[in-house]
Amino acid sequence: MKHVAVTTDEKVATIRFARPPLNILNLEMMREISAALDECAKDGNVRVAVIRSGVDGVFSAGADVREHLPERVEELIRTMGALVWRILTYPRATLCVVQGKCLGGGMELAMACDFVLATPEAVFGQPEVKLGVYPPVALALLPHLVGLRATHDIVLTGRNIPAEEAARMGLVTRVVAEDDLEPNVLELGKALAANSRIVVELAKRGIREGLDLKTEEALRHSSELYLKDLMATQDALEGLKAFLEKRKPEWKDR
Repeated sequence: MKHVAVTTDEKVATIRFARPPLNILNLEMMREISAALDECAKDGNVRVAVIRSGVDGVFSAGADVREHLPERVEELIRTMGALVWRILTYPRATLCVVQGKCLGGGMELAMACDFVLATPEAVFGQPEVKLGVYPPVALALLPHLVGLRATHDIVLTGRNIPAEEAARMGLVTRVVAEDDLEPNVLELGKALAANSRIVVELAKRGIREGLDLKTEEALRHSSELYLKDLMATQDALEGLKAFLEKRKPEWKDR
C-alpha cells in the first residue's frame, strides 16, 4: 500500500495513515484504508483495529478538495460513505487515536470508530461549509453522537473544536496527555483484546441495529439477539462458567 501501513502485535492491528504532510484523503487512500480493514478482519487472531496517523502533528486534514469537483465528486462521496459504513459495521473493536488536526473526512472516520483517544492539542472540525458544501457523513452521524444543537454548531459554523470540548460533546472517549498516550492506547487495546471476538461482534451489532429503533423495539431486539444468537455461542457459556468457577475464561471465538 502507498498511503497506509499495517502492523500487528498479538491481537491488536494498527492501521497508520502515511500521506504527508496532512494525510489528505484521496480515493486511492480511502480504498487502501478499506483494504487494510479487510486484511485485519481476515486475521482470526486480531480483536482490535487501531486507526491512527504515522505523520506527526496531524490525523487527517480531510478529503481531497480536487476530488470534490463535478467530474469526481460522485465517486468520492460513494467511496467515503462505503468506507465509513465499513468502519461502523466492522466486526472487531475499533480505536481511533487523534493527535493534531482531525478535520473534514478525517473527523468523519474518527466518528465511525468505537473509541477515540485524543491528546489535548488535537483539534476537530467540519469546515466544509466554508467551501460552499456540507459533510454528508457528519450529517448522518453527528445527531446520534452529539444531538441536534451541537450538530448545527459543528456543521453550520465550520469552526475548530478543541479536544476537551470535543470530549464534552461526546466526540472523544477521553483526552490523554501526550506523554500518557501510548500507555493508554496499549492498556485499552489489551482490555478490548481480552474479550471474546464473537461476543464483541454481537454486542456491536446490537448497539448499531438498535440506534434507529424506538426504546421498546430496541429492548426487544437486543433481548432476542441475546437469547437466539449470543446464548448459542460457546463463549457465552464459557464466560459464565468461568466466573462461577473463579477462573479465567478460555475463549473459542464461536
